[in-house]
Amino acid sequence: MRNEDILSKLNELQNDKDNYLIFQVDDKNYYFGKDKNGNIVYMMDSLSPRIPSICQETNSLFFVFNKRCCITCDDKTEHKVMHIIVCKEDDEERIKAFIRLTKAFSEIDKNLDQYYFAKLFASISSLFDKKRKVSESEVQGLFAELYSILYLNDKNCDIAKYWQSKSRMKFDFSINETKRLEIKSTLKSNRIHHFRHDQLLGSMYDIKIVSLLLQKNDQGVSLADLVDVFREEYSDDYSLMLHIDSIVSQIDEEYLLKTKYDKIYIDKNIRFFDVKAIPHFNEKTPDGVFNAEYDCDLETADSLSIEELIGWIEGE
Repeated sequence: MRNEDILSKLNELQNDKDNYLIFQVDDKNYYFGKDKNGNIVYMMDSLSPRIPSICQETNSLFFVFNKRCCITCDDKTEHKVMHIIVCKEDDEERIKAFIRLTKAFSEIDKNLDQYYFAKLFASISSLFDKKRKVSESEVQGLFAELYSILYLNDKNCDIAKYWQSKSRMKFDFSINETKRLEIKSTLKSNRIHHFRHDQLLGSMYDIKIVSLLLQKNDQGVSLADLVDVFREEYSDDYSLMLHIDSIVSQIDEEYLLKTKYDKIYIDKNIRFFDVKAIPHFNEKTPDGVFNAEYDCDLETADSLSIEELIGWIEGE
């Protein structure tokens, strides 16, 4: 069952009783429905019903582990011990995020005990409570990273699993212990990118660069378009759904829709480089000097073919 189908079915539910009115998803052991107040609920059968019940609550969510409750599913009413997360939000975008994350969470291939449910509750709570707004350059960076993921995915090379979960990591993608992939983008007509000196000179990592030239176009592909495709492609991956939603939740919807770039121009000008080919200072940073950064022009640097980049990634 797709996320859109779940939302549609939830919108049709009318619960006028004191129990939980729910429906099962794809014959699996998790459910969506509504409580007596009309709030959307996510439920899962308990695998350890004798463990004492615990609960937590925020302004947006209510979580209870191992609650004995009355449920109605497929016109059958019974009492069962369930894990329950109630979404008290009425904002549609947050409801959609709640459905995406709980559904993806349900696909994790392991016994989901109290620890995992507590982490799910904490993750969604943190997502809903985020207040920081991202800058225009961060929005551009996200577009470039998503575009690179989907561009390579179209060529049967999945780099999403290597995506770093923290925005302040030194590199965008960590392939293995030594391989790193960095995404660079610019609105300039010249292929000039900003680098940290330690990225270019360091011998610890084998680094490749994806370079995108962007050109704004009102008829181009939007950040919202990329997010939608990404969510569709990786809908069952809880970590990736949480990662993308944690970023997107900080971006104004207007930004998502109006940040548009020319796809033809991007595809024509996308290039790949080994970091060793990029012009840089050969001297190590002197003692007492930190965070050295500068711009590099990659126009004259030797580039890699897409086949060489994919071979490097898949060689792991």
